[in-house]
Amino acid sequence: MKRTASILVSLFIAYGAQAQHADSSAVVSKFRFTLAFGIDAMNPDQINDRIATSNQALGSFARSIKSMPELSAALTIRPNQDQKILILRAGYLWADRDFSFSLPETDSSSTPIGKVRGEIKETYSAYPFSIGIGLSTLASDLQVELDLIYAVGYITENGSYTTTEGATSSYTNTLFSPAYGFRIAAQTSVPVTPTVSILLEIAYRGLKFESYENQVNAAPSEVEFSMSGISGNIGISITP
Repeated sequence: MKRTASILVSLFIAYGAQAQHADSSAVVSKFRFTLAFGIDAMNPDQINDRIATSNQALGSFARSIKSMPELSAALTIRPNQDQKILILRAGYLWADRDFSFSLPETDSSSTPIGKVRGEIKETYSAYPFSIGIGLSTLASDLQVELDLIYAVGYITENGSYTTTEGATSSYTNTLFSPAYGFRIAAQTSVPVTPTVSILLEIAYRGLKFESYENQVNAAPSEVEFSMSGISGNIGISITP
């Protein structure tokens, strides 16, 4: 991951130098709006250990988390209508895991009387909000940026189970955590029309949630979730 960050920093410097030599006769727009979809690679060890423990206890087969999809929207502003830019960005990352189980049910004397069957669904999600600075060619075909992130993360567990006698119960539990981080990105865009372009981006995000609390009773948990990793994104940008 450190090597990836170093590569992106090098790209930031190289693209920045190229942006400074951009053709000054290019048409410059003050605003640019972008919508993108990406895949974020990651390996949250503690969360994957949690999933493995649940699989072992319940006899289920939920997969570990190696990546998360992300939807994002960004507004790029050129305050002086030159190569220097300001970026406002918001995103949404998510992953779901289902745990189905069938466990023995006993009476008060520990005599087996049947099975308890149920399902647990865990949803891991995060909402990163960032503000950044960067450099761009005047035609917006190359851009590099460095963002500072504030994010909120959720782990939501919805469960239901049915006893041998047919009684059904359900519950919901939500953990919440704020976090701070950074993002380095380099992107290129290919014009389709004078105002619409296809965007390709590679980025590295450093972000770790480590202060999860139960939203009901504000009790702290021991759960940590690292969402640090490299991502690839494709999207569409609109320049008025």
